[in-house]
Amino acid sequence: MSDVEEFQMYLELEGKSAHTVRMYSYYIKRYLEEGHDLDSRSALRFLAKLKKAGYSNKSLNLVVQALRAYFRFEGLDEEAEKLKPPKVPRSLPKALTKEEVRKLLSVISPLRKRDRLIVLLLYGTGLRVSELCNLKIKDIDFDRGIAVVRGGKGAKDRMVPIPEPIIREIREYLAARKDGSEYLLVEEKRDNKDKISPKTVWYLLNRYGKKAGVKVTPHMLRHSFATHMLENGVDIRVIQEILGHSNLSTTQIYTKVTVEHLKRAQEKAKLIERLMG
Repeated sequence: MSDVEEFQMYLELEGKSAHTVRMYSYYIKRYLEEGHDLDSRSALRFLAKLKKAGYSNKSLNLVVQALRAYFRFEGLDEEAEKLKPPKVPRSLPKALTKEEVRKLLSVISPLRKRDRLIVLLLYGTGLRVSELCNLKIKDIDFDRGIAVVRGGKGAKDRMVPIPEPIIREIREYLAARKDGSEYLLVEEKRDNKDKISPKTVWYLLNRYGKKAGVKVTPHMLRHSFATHMLENGVDIRVIQEILGHSNLSTTQIYTKVTVEHLKRAQEKAKLIERLMG
C-alpha cells in the first residue's frame, strides 16, 4: 500500500467526506511526485508555485489543509502548525426568497412526487444533498415527524424534525412505489433500487430552476432554510443543531445574511429619505 493510499485510509477513519479525501489525496500525490521534502519550507515553495500558476486563496486554503493533514499523518505536528492558510473572504451564502421557493415548487407537476420531495426536504429540513441521498425509510419516525440523519458531516448522527405536510407527502410517495428499496429517494429506472445520486438532484434542480426562472442548487435550499428560520425568530442554537454544525460560528454567517436582508428592506422603504426629502 502506498503512502497516499494509507493517507486516504487515515482521512476516512477521521470521518472526512469522500470529496475531501479525493481532493486532499490529489494534492498530496502531486506534492510527493514533485519530490518535495516533508517540512513547512518545502510546502511553502509548493504553495508559491501554485499561486504563481493562478490558484485563488480559496484553492490554496484547501491545499494548505491537505498538507497539514498529511504532515499530522506522518507525525510532523510542528511542521503542520507552521503552515497557515491564506485569508479567504467569507462570502454570504445566497438564499432564495420565500416567493422563489414557491415558484420552484409550482413548476413541478403534482405527479412528480419524488421531485417535489427533493425540494421540500432540502428546504424544509436543511439537509445536505449527501444526507438527503443517504436517507433510509427506516430512519424516519412517521408518528413523531423526525428523521435520524446518520453519519452526517464529521460522521455524527443527528435528529432532524420533518414538518407534518412533508410527512404526508412522503407517505403518498412511498405508497405509489413498487421497487422495495430501503432508501427514501431512488433513481427512477425500471426495477431500480439504487438511491438517488447527488448528480441527479443537481440536474433536477437545475432543470426546474430554469423553468421557474430561479437560480437554485441543493446548498442554496439549505441556506434558504436557515435564513428563513432565523428571520422567523428561531433561536440560532436550534438552527445550529438542525443543520449539524459543530461550531456556532459556522451558523452565525446566517445572521449576516439576515442583517443584509433587513438592510435591503430598510433601504427600499426609504423612510428617512422621505422624511427629510
